[in-house]
Amino acid sequence: MNRFLLATIIILTLFSATGCSSGAYSYDEAIKRGDIVYQVQVENFERFELFLNNLSIKKEDNIRITGFTHEGDPIFQDLEYDGKVIHYTRDNSFDEYAGEGKGVERDVCTKIIEKESEQGDIDYLLSGCTKGYDLFLINLDKDN
Repeated sequence: MNRFLLATIIILTLFSATGCSSGAYSYDEAIKRGDIVYQVQVENFERFELFLNNLSIKKEDNIRITGFTHEGDPIFQDLEYDGKVIHYTRDNSFDEYAGEGKGVERDVCTKIIEKESEQGDIDYLLSGCTKGYDLFLINLDKDN
């Protein structure tokens, strides 16, 4: 009986320790991993600039842009440039409040454009996408 109780406690401990791990990561971890992190401000923007430069010289590259909801849930945008087009993947699977739109979205786009927002900030958008509309990536505050 003692072995059964001990085994049950160990199993429950393992489930509780791994059950809370969703495979996603925190704001600080995203910065450490080199993601371009977008919440209130943009972190690792220099990596985004390098990606833009690689697009201009047709050099293959890939980046991850990680945004966080108000609740702290990550939303991942992966961009993989193959020298011709940008393969885009958006994953909001970890967003607890994503609703019916929860899941993975994919598209193929040809360029990234800069567009001035109504507040004078710069929005970066994927353009020339097969779905027929531009996709928002990040917003750079005009004061940064």
